[in-house]
Formats: sequence, C-alpha cells, structure tokens
Amino acid sequence: MAVIYNETEYRRIGKVLKPQGVRGEFVLYLESDFPEWLAERKVFYARKGDTLSPWRVKSARFQQDKLILRVDALADRTAVEAARDTELYLSEEEARSANQDPDYFFNSDLIGMTLVESDTHTDLGEVLDVVEMPGHSLIEVRHPAGEAYLVPFTAGLIDEVDLEAGQIRATLPEGLVPGTEADSAE
Repeated sequence: MAVIYNETEYRRIGKVLKPQGVRGEFVLYLESDFPEWLAERKVFYARKGDTLSPWRVKSARFQQDKLILRVDALADRTAVEAARDTELYLSEEEARSANQDPDYFFNSDLIGMTLVESDTHTDLGEVLDVVEMPGHSLIEVRHPAGEAYLVPFTAGLIDEVDLEAGQIRATLPEGLVPGTEADSAE
C-alpha cells in the first residue's frame, strides 16, 4: 500500500543507479555507511512525487562493493531502466536503528545546516546538498551573498558537525569561499 511521503518520517537511503543483467536486478547507489545492514532489509519505499510505494526485496547480494537488489516491482531490465534514479527510503525509525552512536549522522542530515568558520563563527552559508565522490564527499553551500560553491567534506577542513546547533564548523583555506580570494595586487 502506498503512503504519503513525509520528510520527517522517512529517510532516503539510496537510489536506483543502473540495471544489473536482464532479470530486473539493479545496482543501488547507497547513502549509508551500513551496506550489509541495508542488504538485510525486506522492504524499501520508492518515491514518486509525494507518494512512497513499497518495493519488496526478492534478493540482495554484493558484487565487489556494490549492493545488487531485485524487487517485486521491477520485473526486467526495461522496468529497471524506467526506474533509474528512483529514490529509495526507509522509515526514519528503521534507518536510525542501523547505528546506535549518538554522533552518527546521515548525509541528508547536513542539508539545511549552516557552515560557519570555526574561529570567527562567520556564517559561510547554508548546505544545499551532499555530493558523493570517489575520494570523499563534497558539500554544496550557498554563500549568504547568493553564490553556490563546493567544500570537500574532509577531516582536514571540517572541524565539527553539531547536529543540535544545526552547524558545521570548518577551517577553510583562503579562496575556497566566494569573496575570500587573495588580493592579487600584493
């Protein structure tokens, strides 16, 4: 039975990346540090607009480091192709049960947080998105002046993620934040 999507009740855990073979299997793009835990789930919810429809898992396996799923809603490669980029969700409660560490956060928890300079507490902008890259993640930030820019989400730059305060504290090099370029006249 389909349910209405509510961002406080459901957590995005990934999306349909691409078909794997011809029998309806697909590679799941993961937004989780717990792929083995996700592979044990029996149902995911596929989002289409404001509706979430249950997709019951028929099989889950790993090929190298990729999670390959087969669900009842996708019968063949053509169906998977049509479902490419479909976002998959779990209930917030179920997703949070994957890790009991109170400091753990999901990438989507970062969206909407404020990036601030650690020493001066200067507002560097609002986090718009988290972009997964092979080496590390990037956060897309909209500067208070309106320009969007990317910041590597690495231990060398990010000092603290404070979920309660809604802030990411960082020490960023000159030139990374719009308007902080070194004066070329010097």
